Amino acid sequence: MSTNKAMDHTATEEAADARPAVKKESSPSKGKGISRRKMLGFLGVQVVAGTLAGAAIAAPKNFKAEHYNRGITPDQLPNTRSWLITDPTTCVGCRTCEIVCSLSHDDICQPALSRIHTTYDPQHKLVKLAVMPDVCRQCNMADCYLACEYDALTLDPKTGARVIDPAKCEGCGECFAACPYDMIVENKEKSIFSKCDLCGGDPMCVKYCPADALKFIELG
Repeated sequence: MSTNKAMDHTATEEAADARPAVKKESSPSKGKGISRRKMLGFLGVQVVAGTLAGAAIAAPKNFKAEHYNRGITPDQLPNTRSWLITDPTTCVGCRTCEIVCSLSHDDICQPALSRIHTTYDPQHKLVKLAVMPDVCRQCNMADCYLACEYDALTLDPKTGARVIDPAKCEGCGECFAACPYDMIVENKEKSIFSKCDLCGGDPMCVKYCPADALKFIELG
């Protein structure tokens, strides 16, 4: 199953324009989040990670409303209050974001498990960019949340992020099928799915991005 997916590089900018005024955007601070041991391991594989190949492009999927398993409608779902914004013109394709994401969440350097994806298009066949970072949109009308019949998807009370509880996930894949942007990640070893949880309001990908290509936005 492919984990490196493409994005419309204007999608996050359009989403940001449609949001209310924001309170702040975070800047990368290195104070906490990943241990020295993990970071030393990360530095050892950083160059190798930059050479990993990208995957095929997938278009957004259409998910039928009749597949919803929750007893609520999309308009009853509270809006998100935080999200990530990417700048594909700044991204250098180092995949640091993918590495620190898997390290902080899964305690392993495995970009395939990352909740953020980087897609390579060196021939510029799709857009005028060689590298395209892609993140969860934290959709207001979150199909993934509505599709889960086991209540494994919850709302972070601090950020409003749509979060998968691994203790409740049954690995049914309904959230994966529902996501129109292919931002749900399958952990085949554990037979569960995961997605971006915004690290509880302190995203590791934003902290460690060397190109400042990621921003964390919070509503005021």
